[in-house]
Amino acid sequence: MRVLKKLMLFGFFLLTTQAIFSQGNTNSAINGEVVDGTGLSVPGATVVAVHTPSGTKYGAITDFNGYYRIANMRVGGPYKVSFSYIGMKTVDVDDIYLQLGDSQKLNVILYDEVNALQEVVVTGEKDNTFNSKKTGAQTIIDAKKIQALPSLSRNIADFARLTPQAQLRGDDIISIAGQNNRYNAIYIDGAVNNDVFGLAANGTNGGQTGVSPISLDAIEQFQVQVAPFDVKISGFAGGAISAITKSGNNNFEGSAYFLNRNQNFAGMTPPDLVGEGSSREKLGDFNATTVGVRAGGAIKKDKLFYFINYERQDNETPQPFDIETYTGNIGKINNTGATQAGLAASTLSTLRNGLINKFGYDPGEYTNKLQTLVSDKLIAKIDWNINDNHKLALRHSYVKAREISPFRSSANTINFNNGSQDFNTLTNSTSLELNSRFGNKFSNNLVVGYTTVKDDRDVLGTPFPSVEINDGGQAGRIFIGAEAFSTANLLDQRILTITDNFEISTGKHNITIGTHNEFSYAKMYFLVIILGHIGLIISMTLHLI
Repeated sequence: MRVLKKLMLFGFFLLTTQAIFSQGNTNSAINGEVVDGTGLSVPGATVVAVHTPSGTKYGAITDFNGYYRIANMRVGGPYKVSFSYIGMKTVDVDDIYLQLGDSQKLNVILYDEVNALQEVVVTGEKDNTFNSKKTGAQTIIDAKKIQALPSLSRNIADFARLTPQAQLRGDDIISIAGQNNRYNAIYIDGAVNNDVFGLAANGTNGGQTGVSPISLDAIEQFQVQVAPFDVKISGFAGGAISAITKSGNNNFEGSAYFLNRNQNFAGMTPPDLVGEGSSREKLGDFNATTVGVRAGGAIKKDKLFYFINYERQDNETPQPFDIETYTGNIGKINNTGATQAGLAASTLSTLRNGLINKFGYDPGEYTNKLQTLVSDKLIAKIDWNINDNHKLALRHSYVKAREISPFRSSANTINFNNGSQDFNTLTNSTSLELNSRFGNKFSNNLVVGYTTVKDDRDVLGTPFPSVEINDGGQAGRIFIGAEAFSTANLLDQRILTITDNFEISTGKHNITIGTHNEFSYAKMYFLVIILGHIGLIISMTLHLI
């Protein structure tokens, strides 16, 4: 019996200490104190908070000292919060908006019915040095900010830059507090969405293609935390980024959007691509288009809601190259140092035709190559108000993307298009969240998330050995054939997240007992085939040996 008790005690401490691992925020809370006109506490007062757009209700009763707390509330608003007690005038507080991870304080004075005043004062935090709204260095970006601020890539990284400790490199690589982006933790509706294996430069699932893990139009709020005091938010060295998706309301809401950019909205070739005696030129034809639609509403008023969002992205990014800037030997005349662009272009054309005629392999073009990204994003979410004490949310997201990424040509390097990487990725992520309240003091938040990621990188075009042509040492190099490291590169990941937090309200204080667990599985294939060196003699005529 004593051994059993020790095992149970060990299990309890194991459960409680797991809370120091990392997890994401998914909800908010309100708390405060209710007193009468003389400043004495009002025990047994009823507090009812109603999320006006959806009719979702939350309730609590003040304890012996007049304190109350309502946890695991839906983010956003507006809320109408009512405070009532027998024999006292009911107080209604309107237009309350809750932010992600926020515990907003509402202190209320209730007056006797016979002495009711025309105006009632609702007070908040008296000391702003350390309170429930300040839980460490953090930035909260709500739907209004997302709509108001411009976005270059329609990625959460565009808004993470609002955090003073964050630095953005490229379109979507976020460094927080000076740390590598792979040390960040990214959660969507509590489910892990950062690249667990660690290959993606931006640190997100499917990020090797550059695709965003979620459409901006589907985000209700997200929060960037750098040094939180909350014991539930930890296990990272950079920052924790928690995003929650939108939910349906009693009123139908929807939108459609279209974004387009092409060569007519872009500048001309930059100066470093212009050869001597040449002028800047307009970019070749390209198209970057994003279209999307979202809809949300009620299946059953005040009870069951839906939200769905679909987005299609079809981007082309030009990679201009001027053969006049190339410094290799194939453009030089009689070793005098003088160059002739037409000679270099003719030699490269001879090389291409030789590969086609002798080996049946077409290396493709080397000028005006396009980097392309085609993606489909779909999110579907159901919210169910089981009753006033239990709320359930189920969300599934699907992200499919294909990127064709050619290597750029430059002054000393020429890359043919069929040496590009052809990258396909597919991410499915499901999360289930159950928020429960037991009596007046106890509440529980359970989040279960399951994510699968399948990455497949291949060569573009017909398989052919990777060939490097030395064209004058560092002055010039020519690459043809398949990309050397994409012969076979597969990565399958499965991540299961289980989080449970049990809260005990004791008046001024709140005790959290919880666990956060991440179980990941990864299977990777990586094959590189090296056949040796193929030499080419370059003169006025190109000969294949």
